[in-house]
Amino acid sequence: MSRCLCASVVNRYALTQPQRHSTYPQNFYALNIHYLFMFKGYKKWIIPNRFFNIFLILTFLLVSCANSSEQNSLQLFTNGTIYIDDTKKVDNLLVENGSVKAINISAKQLENASIIDLNGSTAYPGFIDSHVHLMESGYFIYVGANLFGCNSSDAIAKALADKVKSVPENGTILGAGFSLKNYDNWSIEDLAKIDAVTGNRPAFLGDMLGHNAIVNSAAINLTGLTATSRVPAGGKMGIENGRLTGMLRESAMTLPADKIFAKFDSRDIKEGTLLLLKRWASFGYTGAVDLMGGTGVRFMRPELFSEMEREGTLPLRINYCYTIFNLSDVDEAAIFRGNDTDMVRFLGCKIFVDGAFAAGQAWTSWENLQGNHGLQEIYTDDAGGQEKNLTRIVQRVEEYGMNMHYHVQGDMAIRAVLDALDRVKAKRGNLRGIHTLIHLAFPDRELIERIKKFNGSVVATVQPAFWTVENDTAHYYGSHAVQAYPIKQLIDAGISVGMSTDFSVSPLEYSPAAIVTGIAITGAGNTEEHLPLSVEEVVHCFTVGSTATTSRNDTGVLHPGYKADLVVYDQDLYSMPADKFSKESPRVLATYIGGKQIYKAQEA
Repeated sequence: MSRCLCASVVNRYALTQPQRHSTYPQNFYALNIHYLFMFKGYKKWIIPNRFFNIFLILTFLLVSCANSSEQNSLQLFTNGTIYIDDTKKVDNLLVENGSVKAINISAKQLENASIIDLNGSTAYPGFIDSHVHLMESGYFIYVGANLFGCNSSDAIAKALADKVKSVPENGTILGAGFSLKNYDNWSIEDLAKIDAVTGNRPAFLGDMLGHNAIVNSAAINLTGLTATSRVPAGGKMGIENGRLTGMLRESAMTLPADKIFAKFDSRDIKEGTLLLLKRWASFGYTGAVDLMGGTGVRFMRPELFSEMEREGTLPLRINYCYTIFNLSDVDEAAIFRGNDTDMVRFLGCKIFVDGAFAAGQAWTSWENLQGNHGLQEIYTDDAGGQEKNLTRIVQRVEEYGMNMHYHVQGDMAIRAVLDALDRVKAKRGNLRGIHTLIHLAFPDRELIERIKKFNGSVVATVQPAFWTVENDTAHYYGSHAVQAYPIKQLIDAGISVGMSTDFSVSPLEYSPAAIVTGIAITGAGNTEEHLPLSVEEVVHCFTVGSTATTSRNDTGVLHPGYKADLVVYDQDLYSMPADKFSKESPRVLATYIGGKQIYKAQEA
């Protein structure tokens, strides 16, 4: 009984302690020694007295061996071109326990080190996709209908037809990727075409932008939506002759989301997410900022990332966000603090200030060709109530010491954020968090200078692929369209800029780091409208710039003390002609996280 009591106390103690990653066995042994000292007065309950000292000595020896093994776990990356940042090259890289120990050392001094032979290839600090939607996109792709390329109700219905056959009568139909020329033209007749295919199965279909969705009549009935349902600020429901058309724009997507998403299966979410995570590793990424939701869609399952880490299957370092829509949501977000691990970390909040640029909804000071100023999703004062006051929201985020990402496209949206930050800074004296501006379609010179004056507390993340993906917006913005996404100007101003894909807004084929680089350094083939970046600038953005948008300060470079996260290519990016970047070239040979190989390309 005494032994059981003692074991029970030990187990309860262990369960209340912070859990460590399984790659640190010394913690386990040290904890056992702690238990032995704790219960030494009761050693007669655990071990016969004459054996106690022997047992204690053996345990110490076991700890020493474990620590010795860890200390001697040296890796030497050599025989290749190794960039430890965007400019400096070294001959070799010594890694110990997952971090860079030294550079340019004599290999003769390390007879017991594991040699990682790069065989003439080129390594860079691990690339980080600083804005991506892998979890919700992975799930929709895994279980949903592929609607990419669908631009009409007929095309959507046709794409759904085969999917419906595999969904039981009580199941939910998901789809993603459609795009419409004019979302406001969606009609009751269009809804009827979707209903004819889906029947009584609730359907939730997200568009390529992630800012609009279609729900069928079964979903409307399930969620209790009516034409008189109260729509959050910045949202819009399609209504025709007093009836819902099923079109939900921007924040209106929040209305049915909770009831429909409650039907999702965690196992499918995990499997779908893991498929995309592995794909991103093959694209050259070692880390990502996962937004875990979009406009009206909060997809919070960070525990699935943690499960993968414990299982040893997580192929990227993940920084995740909590999407907020009002002031009270900040308190909900704060619950996620304090549970960070080496691979999975809570970044902070994400908020939508305006709508989608590619749908004509960037919040601008000038009138667009639709006769309005875009879509404002938040207020700069209490006009929409305290819950929708951006300044109050920023202040609450700062009180918690959290970071925040802001969806801003138009100049008015950018100005609203900077004004709020100025007010909070004036009141507090400084900013505790890092505030990341996402997309920035129309920042003028004055706004760029204002961003710069925050001295690193305000950073940006951009998507060069948008130059190609969103190149048909003149019908919304007229001559202003060619001014969109001045990425080079942000960099030249000295603003810290991260690089990202914003998948699934950007299609999968535009997501490899090499493709993003090729688009950036050629100005997407249109240098008159888009100033090209240098390869050095792209690498800096993918590494140091993207790290600045995360909650980490130990990635981005391969200097001593930093995590040994690497991406290895078969060619030196700096030596490649700008027009030779493609999905086949350069080829990602491997990625390493903390010195451990995560991805290895198949033999050609």
